[in-house]
Amino acid sequence: MPSALWASESFQPPFFDFPRPAVDTRVPVLVATGPSRAPPLFGLGLLASRHRAGRLYEVAYAQMNSLCDLGACCLPQAPRLLLVDTALISPESVNRLDDLRHRFPATDWLLGWESPSLQGLDAAIRSQARGCVEWTASAEQLAHALDAVLAGILGFPRPVLQALYLSVLRSKAPGGRAASCGTTPAIRLTAREDEVLSLMHRDMTNKQIAERLGISVNTVKKHLAHVFAKQGPHSRRWHLA
Repeated sequence: MPSALWASESFQPPFFDFPRPAVDTRVPVLVATGPSRAPPLFGLGLLASRHRAGRLYEVAYAQMNSLCDLGACCLPQAPRLLLVDTALISPESVNRLDDLRHRFPATDWLLGWESPSLQGLDAAIRSQARGCVEWTASAEQLAHALDAVLAGILGFPRPVLQALYLSVLRSKAPGGRAASCGTTPAIRLTAREDEVLSLMHRDMTNKQIAERLGISVNTVKKHLAHVFAKQGPHSRRWHLA
């Protein structure tokens, strides 16, 4: 009988597993560029995460003249992720960067640039950026970078990480004394010039650099001559041996 069936330990009432609606988690992202920058190719609005189902990035866009305007843009709702144009960051704005990071401690910074450069690498270090995005990047590439930063991973491609490390080496003067702020020139070196210069800053002779890189001493001298022509006079003694 029905009452006996329901009381029986061997009988279980039917269970219907109805699908539950997905809950979207929206992450505010602000893209801040200089006044002459065109809107980025990766677009604005909602962008789906590539690694977390239900996560959507709300990408907003703002043009400004300087970092002084950035604080006002972030005040209404501090963005979780901030993609800043390197054109807005200069050696003179270092104090402003520190102030912004203290005002918005929960915001992670990324840099937007045309391509890696010494000026951009210096800005990445000064702003303590967690990643970078080229303005020609696709929406998928942007989502990957944002996902990496939220996961606690640096969102820099491997070549940029290597260039960042070399930039740190360049900032160290012989003897381990840090170079003064703002001395990194806004010029571009080739990858080989970067390597030669970083080894030179480790007090290696031209001969030692040549042996390390598998090139001739004359080639080392030529690379250094190109670097000095771009950067100006350098305090390091030329090792001719």
